[in-house]
Amino acid sequence: MTVTETLLELEDQLWRANREGDGSFYAHWLRDDALAVSKYGIIDKAAAVPGIQANHNPYLKTPRTDEKVIVVDDTTAIVTYRVEVTVLVDGAEMVFPSYASSVWNNGSGEWRVVFHQQTAL
Repeated sequence: MTVTETLLELEDQLWRANREGDGSFYAHWLRDDALAVSKYGIIDKAAAVPGIQANHNPYLKTPRTDEKVIVVDDTTAIVTYRVEVTVLVDGAEMVFPSYASSVWNNGSGEWRVVFHQQTAL
């Protein structure tokens, strides 16, 4: 598998884990120093994993388009795309379109997320 194929597959798996409330998947694939930035603020791994596990507002659908992968060097790559997140909020489905970027690093020999940002549209 190419780096591009590998990282796009890992992004698929992360979104699936988010939809399923699988915090343990995120516990493995986020580096310990990982951060995420969204309209809700800055969140670290210690807060993200239990939040995903609690799954209070389940993600129902997360189709992505316009995917691009920039391989910076042998250990770092950036994945960008548009995502249409359908979330269940108080029993109602709401769609939140966003642009998203993830920075991946494999300095430990395995690709892991270092940074993720979602920009709501």
